[in-house]
Amino acid sequence: MTDQLVLVLGIVKVAALVLGGVVSLMAYRAYLRTRLDGLQYFAAGLVVITLGTFLVGVLHHVFGIPSLQGMLYESLVACGGFLIMIYGLYGQ
Repeated sequence: MTDQLVLVLGIVKVAALVLGGVVSLMAYRAYLRTRLDGLQYFAAGLVVITLGTFLVGVLHHVFGIPSLQGMLYESLVACGGFLIMIYGLYGQ
């Protein structure tokens, strides 16, 4: 059962990476069309969140980082990405 859950988690992480990449690319293309600086930061924040959460999963499964530590890293990455997005949308 545990091996099946690890496989499903891996599939979901890869799907989230692909979907997050698509949304990030769409946001960046919107920036190129409109030249609104906020969209550039929004896209960058999405990239940070998408790649960060994927890499934390890799750290956990490949290098054996404990789950609780991985959740902390993932939350820190998400906070960093959201801060970038907030700066882009409201800090300009």
